[in-house]
Amino acid sequence: MNRLAFRVMVTVAGMAVLGMTATLAGATAISGTVRDAVTHQAIVRVVVMVESRDSGYAGQAETDSSGRFRLQGIGAGQFLVRVKFPGYDEADQEVDLSTFPSAYLNFELRPKPSTAPRAVAPEGPEACINARFASVPDKARKEFTKARELWQGGKDFQDCIDHLTKAVKNYPQFDDAYVLMASVYMQQGNAAGAKATLVQAIEADPKLPEAWFMLGMLQNGQKDFAGAEKSLTEGLKLDDAAPRGHYELGKTYLALNRPDDADQQAKKAIALLPTMAPAHILLGNIAWKKQDAATALQEYQEYLKLDPKGPMAPGAQAMVKRIQDWFSQPQNSQQ
Repeated sequence: MNRLAFRVMVTVAGMAVLGMTATLAGATAISGTVRDAVTHQAIVRVVVMVESRDSGYAGQAETDSSGRFRLQGIGAGQFLVRVKFPGYDEADQEVDLSTFPSAYLNFELRPKPSTAPRAVAPEGPEACINARFASVPDKARKEFTKARELWQGGKDFQDCIDHLTKAVKNYPQFDDAYVLMASVYMQQGNAAGAKATLVQAIEADPKLPEAWFMLGMLQNGQKDFAGAEKSLTEGLKLDDAAPRGHYELGKTYLALNRPDDADQQAKKAIALLPTMAPAHILLGNIAWKKQDAATALQEYQEYLKLDPKGPMAPGAQAMVKRIQDWFSQPQNSQQ
């Protein structure tokens, strides 16, 4: 195969992988928060494990400085989300992504007897978030709790929205309520409702990184890449240590034909969360864009090491085989 033919193969195959990534990596997501059930403080660096009811291990994420986590690209189906942290009782929740590809969960871990929680630093961004959550009026918190129970039980979503509407009416800066409301709208397939809710959340408090990230992800899905760039950039100004923000921005930059910027964002996401397997697919796609077959091969193989049964594994395996077959030809072995 000559170089021109290789370029054609790269272009066609790369477009296929990009399409696959948009469908699989961007289409499914589980996000949420982990807090201390007694103090309501965010718990940082908690490993959140996700298990598929059909195939076992599906992926994992780690809570950031705000106690938030996000896991993308795990595919459709039923999952068990399990949270463990030293000094706390284990907690788990079930998630059904077979009808809509996103879910937002809140975990409140209960400290074990005679165990003092030490997961939160007394100062810094966590302290501000904890103080804000502690200031939520009881009425608003009760409405949020009712809504969360309905959400977790997969029950009347409209009733869930009604409770959340009351919660934010009582406390307009209730960031968790806005984010959950947006997730419910997304579960219903109501992108317009989700977007309006996130805009409302940002208007109430522009310093909510999760709202900016969710809005950017939504805009990516709607191919509003200019809007996504703005939203994700704003979110990263508030929380530059959020791997999901860098990953989503990398996808945005690749769609905007800015592969070098995309590469930088994807690598930063991996530096922050080394187990973030979908970011390696993004790096592989970037390498295809640059016609760098060797790097693309390495990145797809790295994804398969991290998540061999993941939703993007079949596509990654196909691309690995195609590239290896090309390199196996004598005329291409030195290229």
